Amino acid sequence: MIGLGVIAGLFLVANAGWIAVTIPPWLTGVLGNRPHEIWLPALIAGWLASAVLLAALVLWSMFYLWRRRQYESLVNRLERELAKLRNLPFTDPAPLEDLPELPDPQAARVMHALDDDDDGYAMPSSRAAPRS
Repeated sequence: MIGLGVIAGLFLVANAGWIAVTIPPWLTGVLGNRPHEIWLPALIAGWLASAVLLAALVLWSMFYLWRRRQYESLVNRLERELAKLRNLPFTDPAPLEDLPELPDPQAARVMHALDDDDDGYAMPSSRAAPRS
């Protein structure tokens, strides 16, 4: 890099003249119609800086698109995983840990007795009885 800088510096010093630049017709309203004297090293440096900035912009946009595709891929993968987890109770239901594997006859008799006790309980009706 130092060598490139030295070569560029020597090139610019060797071409340290002034040149006349004519203005294009579509810009004569802004800058006038006379030729402008521009220092050649500044002109070359401006063109090189423009080329380097354009190359940096292209590389940055390529990197940006690559990272965006990676992020979109990650989001899609996480959404698929989330959909699998949301459907988990339907595709692979959990076992009922609070119930025994085999039915207990004694517990069935107790539950049946509790049901028989509830038969005498009358549900209040939603309509009030007519008053006389």
